[in-house]
Amino acid sequence: MIITTLDILRVIKNTPNSTFTFPIYDVLSGNTKTAPKIPTLAPKSETIWLMANGVVVPNSHYDLVGFLRDLWDDVAEITMNGKVIAQRSAYGEVMLTGKNSIFKQDAYDALIGADLLGKKTGREIVVDDLTEDAAASLMRGFIRSKGE
Repeated sequence: MIITTLDILRVIKNTPNSTFTFPIYDVLSGNTKTAPKIPTLAPKSETIWLMANGVVVPNSHYDLVGFLRDLWDDVAEITMNGKVIAQRSAYGEVMLTGKNSIFKQDAYDALIGADLLGKKTGREIVVDDLTEDAAASLMRGFIRSKGE
């Protein structure tokens, strides 16, 4: 499955107690190795800090959305709590994952996303007939959203 910045932002939002790291390709190595300073997102944070040997590098913080927007193509892999959840096979390749369940959007989030897109583009959104499982998934998502 190909991963986009929206996919990883959704995973970060849905798992706020997790630590994420985003090793980036090192330009000095010809983009074949990762840089020694690793961008890290701490739990319940929206700021990325560079970490060198487990220590925060002073004055090296970035806004999460800005970081992903500006440096997405330089990110070599994404780890969540120390486990790789997505990676590129080489610099310039697409970000892929084998863990589709982490990135899978639930029915409620998909419906809200489609609704927002419809409002933005002025198009009517057609929703399929709901099965019992789909209706239950919508209700779970709604209840989860009200708890946030």
